[in-house]
Amino acid sequence: MILKLLRKYTQLSDEQIVEKYQSGHDVYYAALLFERYNEMTVSLALSYLKNETDAEDAVMESFEIMVADLKKAEVKNFGGWYYSVVRNHLLKVKRKREKRSNVDLIEGYHDSAGEDSKFESIFNDDQTDGDKLIDETLKELKPMQAKCLQLFYLDGKSYKEIVSELKISEKEVKSHVQNGKRKMKIILENKNVKSIDEIAF
Repeated sequence: MILKLLRKYTQLSDEQIVEKYQSGHDVYYAALLFERYNEMTVSLALSYLKNETDAEDAVMESFEIMVADLKKAEVKNFGGWYYSVVRNHLLKVKRKREKRSNVDLIEGYHDSAGEDSKFESIFNDDQTDGDKLIDETLKELKPMQAKCLQLFYLDGKSYKEIVSELKISEKEVKSHVQNGKRKMKIILENKNVKSIDEIAF
């Protein structure tokens, strides 16, 4: 009976299982989806965190987030939606672990922790409109500023990792990130986005 039931649900598409989960919030259906994407989740967690214990914790935390968020989310492509959920959580875990509190002071400027956190949320948001806005704005920056912001916020790389990839000094990386942020805020204001809050969905 159990095997027959499992075979029945393995034949359903992701979206059909999502519909069943959202109709009754039975965690069994969320677990089916999680199992389908478990290999991807583990691989992504190891890639970002480079530590098996942290990766295991992050995988389970991603499942808990998925269970909660999926109840009301409008999901047309579960695979893409779930990938964004996992990636955004891994980025947050990685940033907390790296403790970058001493790298914001550049050329006499210092962003408040709250504002910097809001700026990060722009890049971490998985909504289509936010992604489009970011893509358009990055194209208006200097190439190296855009590249450093993309690697830092979208790819979750540390300053040292960016130094290694781009073959420039850490001071240059910090400068490109900080100046790129300032320029990006100006561009966003010119697009009638009056504050970071308006695009930190």
